[in-house]
Amino acid sequence: MKKIFSLLVIVVFAVACNSNKDRDTFNAAEAKYNEKKYEEALADYKMVVDEYSKSDYAMKSLMKIGSMYQMFLVPKVETQESNEKAVEYYRELYKNFPNAEDAPKALLMTGFILSNNLNKYDDAKLTYQTFLNKYPKHELAAQIKLELDNIGKTPEEFLQNKLSSK
Repeated sequence: MKKIFSLLVIVVFAVACNSNKDRDTFNAAEAKYNEKKYEEALADYKMVVDEYSKSDYAMKSLMKIGSMYQMFLVPKVETQESNEKAVEYYRELYKNFPNAEDAPKALLMTGFILSNNLNKYDDAKLTYQTFLNKYPKHELAAQIKLELDNIGKTPEEFLQNKLSSK
């Protein structure tokens, strides 16, 4: 009985120690990010995603990684690749955490980058339509509809469309 109790204590202790590693690694990444040590922060965020893929911290890390690429904060990555990586991580967030608080924002950012930065209008339309199907009453739905109506238009075409609709 004593051996079983000792073993149980060890198992509980091991689980308790491991249960905070995702949070600790995420917090370390945040500290490095705030110190503008972006490569180190990125490595820590990726570690959270790889090792704790179902954790809330993995979801937060995916959002942070996507935004780092979107804001071109990752050194030695060209603009095109940075945009593609941002889309990749935002899509992964939506795929793995479709009901998370950041999932709608990840879809919005995916569509925005596809349309405005990568000129992949068909992919952007599909992404925006997915947003509207999944979150029809979301506060960003009106913005998404506006984006959908104006995908691929030049600023002049957009203004002309606005003026003629009045």
